[in-house]
Amino acid sequence: MLQEDPKRTHVPAEPQLIVALYVATNQPVVQPMGRTAQAAQGAVVAVREGASFHVMVALTLAESGENVIYSAPPVEQREVQQALEEALNFAESMGFILDGTGWANLDDAHRSELLESTPAFWPPADVEEAPAGRPRIDDPMQAVARLFAAFALLLFASCSGMSAEQRAQAAEIHQQLGDNLLYQGDAQGAIKEYMQSLDLDETPEAHNGLGLIYWYSLGRPEDGAKEFRRALQMRPDYSEAMTNLGALYISRSQFTDAIPLLDKAARDPLYKTRTVAQANLGWALYKSGQPEKGIGEIRGALAVAPKYCLGWRQLGTIYSEQGRLDEASKAFGRYAEECPDVGDAHLLFGKVLARQQRAKEARAEFERCAIPKQERDKPVASECARFLKELGTP
Repeated sequence: MLQEDPKRTHVPAEPQLIVALYVATNQPVVQPMGRTAQAAQGAVVAVREGASFHVMVALTLAESGENVIYSAPPVEQREVQQALEEALNFAESMGFILDGTGWANLDDAHRSELLESTPAFWPPADVEEAPAGRPRIDDPMQAVARLFAAFALLLFASCSGMSAEQRAQAAEIHQQLGDNLLYQGDAQGAIKEYMQSLDLDETPEAHNGLGLIYWYSLGRPEDGAKEFRRALQMRPDYSEAMTNLGALYISRSQFTDAIPLLDKAARDPLYKTRTVAQANLGWALYKSGQPEKGIGEIRGALAVAPKYCLGWRQLGTIYSEQGRLDEASKAFGRYAEECPDVGDAHLLFGKVLARQQRAKEARAEFERCAIPKQERDKPVASECARFLKELGTP
């Protein structure tokens, strides 16, 4: 089980000890414990330490530049692949789109370039300190707090205690405070508000919020799952809790457990983000040995949300792993078309085109991603440049 390791500030940049490296091609918003919600770069790394191996998920926070490292207990060499799968699922559950670097096949120059461009390998001295004492700006949480203060004052003045309706109203306000604190990255403050909300009136929303904190912020997936399950006991059709619990199960490779939850959430016509549940359902079905059903669900999600980048990437990956190159080419082509600013889309499309012996078209895709637009694009750009070099001049 992956948990935050406060003793690690970065991954050692020792190429001879690294056995696998995956780098994220996007920067989703994450919220590690005690930090504000912010965009982050991500990487999954397997390193050899003596006779054992460590697999880590490294997040580099965009605002502070801090590396947050999640690691699992050391494993033997025969267990590395399984540990990598669990780490990749963990990172993907946070919204990262990861691409393998082909570390074992890289020469020393390309390995050095990757280490220099991937911030997970940068020690703290190489990272600029974030300015301290930044004042907190006014936000919706303060308005909720003022509302609660006025509400509490009226109750105090009445000296008549709280009716069931008043307790429910106060519980809702504490739950809203918890939601806002969670968004701001104050996990401990959010827990306090959710607990107070539950003391006043138990609601599935508060349990769902606690589940997110335990899982995402505190690295306690068992406790997170317990809270999600309690929310579903109270409201069996609570699609948001079903989607969260399903994503948690996927992050732990419990694909068969995730399927019924995600299936129910994906069929809820009132659930605004049901396409995410449907795409996750498709991935869980594929990973559990039902590829055609999985493909059908991902296609269904993409029919509703054609710009859902992760869905096109998942679909292309499935077809590519099955050797269905024509379909993989079409899926990655749509990925590149709908998400043209994602360098990973052109890289994956180019790889499939190269496998189809369509060198001219592959070269055009690699050229689109070979020059990084931002610092975060460098790992993908390096891969694109390497493939361009291998293709040679036209």
